[in-house]
Amino acid sequence: MSATYLVHRKTGVSYSFRSVIPKDLQTQLGTREFQLSLRCGILKQAKLLSAHLHNLTQNLYAKIRHSSGQLKISTHEIKEILKAELAKLYHSGPIPKTVKKMEVASRQPEITPRDESSHNGITLSELSKKFLGSKTEAGYPDKTVSGYRDTHKLMLEVLGDIPLDFLTHEDGRKFVQTIKQLPANRSKKYPTLSVKELLELRDMQTLNPKTILKHTERVSALFNWAIKQGYTEKNVFRGKLEPTLNNKQQVIEKHFSQQELDLILGDALKAESLQQDKPERYWVTMIAAYSGARLNEICQLNVNDIQQEEGIWVMEFLSETIDKHIKTQAGNRVVPVHPKLLELGFLDYVQQVSQFSSKKLFPNLRNMISTGYGTLISRWFARYLKRLGIKKKGKNFHSFRHTVVNRLTTKQVYESFIRELIGHSHGSLTMDVYGGRKPLEVLLNECVLKI
Repeated sequence: MSATYLVHRKTGVSYSFRSVIPKDLQTQLGTREFQLSLRCGILKQAKLLSAHLHNLTQNLYAKIRHSSGQLKISTHEIKEILKAELAKLYHSGPIPKTVKKMEVASRQPEITPRDESSHNGITLSELSKKFLGSKTEAGYPDKTVSGYRDTHKLMLEVLGDIPLDFLTHEDGRKFVQTIKQLPANRSKKYPTLSVKELLELRDMQTLNPKTILKHTERVSALFNWAIKQGYTEKNVFRGKLEPTLNNKQQVIEKHFSQQELDLILGDALKAESLQQDKPERYWVTMIAAYSGARLNEICQLNVNDIQQEEGIWVMEFLSETIDKHIKTQAGNRVVPVHPKLLELGFLDYVQQVSQFSSKKLFPNLRNMISTGYGTLISRWFARYLKRLGIKKKGKNFHSFRHTVVNRLTTKQVYESFIRELIGHSHGSLTMDVYGGRKPLEVLLNECVLKI
């Protein structure tokens, strides 16, 4: 380039500003030169911007020199100062046609170094921290917060930890186009590779559209929140992912057929659990099949959650202790135990566990960070379905919940009873606030017995 402080490596890529540090300051700053993207692909404008930044750096180098070692500053801090200056230029309107040169004199320059916290806007990592903190404080499940954290980490890898003011729609497009090229199961197959290295791989399975959509929606949710909080005025990620048109729309059955259910709950289940001293596999599966309860709701049960009320044996799905979490407020409920479970000896199992002074109903299960008590059961059940030959898209442990709802709706059970059983809101103020709990005898006879 005509100016040594303007660099252009590749057509179609933004120009960069290059600053060669004076020799007498190279030891203090620890490098010979550095570069900074101008986020501009137009040569005429890039020349003006780079000339302006060149004058600023020369002014700053003079101040460092004249401070006689009193001014401690790093190249990282210098780049942050220049980034802030670029942000001012971009937000002040059209870039001026000429840039007045600043003379470097022996007098004290006007520019003073600032640390990252002095920016007008916050960086992506700072925004992520604030967002995740607000979700945790609001009581969002650990699994949900962890999902957001993973996506934010990916966003930072792709875009870098830049101030919000620097983000453009080009960054939104870049993020979407990049994750479309990333491999599936990255953490298992390529745990040590950077995003740049991953993009150079060939003949590998990329992320599925559902995962890409999930990442895009999470980042967009982050910036919608940022707008509401006043950290930024725009969401450059909104609308960047084009919806996929599937002309051959596949109907996925998520519930188990009766034939599949007979196979799952048959003799193989005992062989996979009781005979291997893994009773939790058997009882968690049976409870799900005869209640429609969520996996973690069952796995986190305490022994004293199984008791008699109004002469009926019940399971209390309540989040009254710190190690128990119910997905929604409506999920806090009391559910009658299905007679089939009593017939199979469920109460004998409860009594047996209580004799060992165990608080948890399934003491072999451990509370995993973000995934809860159900992690081991979920992994085992996927292998179990595969061995039975019925593992396919849409079929997993959560299918028990779909199966119970499907069976009850087929039998025309009153929808309010179904919602009460599985822990869903009734969807109306009248029913949620004034309807109250259904009597256990009614819920047992009109709903549970029909599973």
